[in-house]
Amino acid sequence: MPDIDYGLALDFVDPADNIARQLRFQLNWAPPGDPRLFDGTGQLVAVIDDTRRPDHGRTQALTRPRVAHADVDAALHGWQTWAMINDTIADLAAIRRALVAAGLT
Repeated sequence: MPDIDYGLALDFVDPADNIARQLRFQLNWAPPGDPRLFDGTGQLVAVIDDTRRPDHGRTQALTRPRVAHADVDAALHGWQTWAMINDTIADLAAIRRALVAAGLT
């Protein structure tokens, strides 16, 4: 499944566990016969992407499956400002709160 990366050069860290993750929207394929490649839905996930960690690749769902990508984008609008802890770290807990408030979990 293809992914849309959010802030690929950033670490998304939940202050509760201090583990750096990447934020990705996993796209769903369009059904057979549909002229689109993807159907506009998917799931936002956080992925541990440190190859030195034994849990490298572990994925944590942040939204329920089959949410509209546009709804995730709307819920996270401006995250590059309000979710940033510093220049390289975004607050994953703040991202989660925005998704819950938008009803996407």
